[in-house]
Amino acid sequence: MTMLSIVGLVLNTVGSVILAIALNQTTKMLDTSITALEHFKDTLLSGGDVVSFGGLDKHRKSALKNAKWLTNAGLTLLVVGFVLQLISPLFK
Repeated sequence: MTMLSIVGLVLNTVGSVILAIALNQTTKMLDTSITALEHFKDTLLSGGDVVSFGGLDKHRKSALKNAKWLTNAGLTLLVVGFVLQLISPLFK
């Protein structure tokens, strides 16, 4: 009983850390994209030379693909951890 609970808690902890990493990657990617768009808008509206940022779409797709994989892995670990904790009292 105790071993299943401990394994479940460890899986929940690892899953939570993986989800935090995925969220951090997504947040950084969105911040970079929004900053580039704001800079583009500000320079366009001020009449100055517009600086073009290349490769942002490629970076965004890569970051989202990686974050999606990490999110799926983290959620799977959380579900397995919760199931192990739920069934642990059955094995006394």
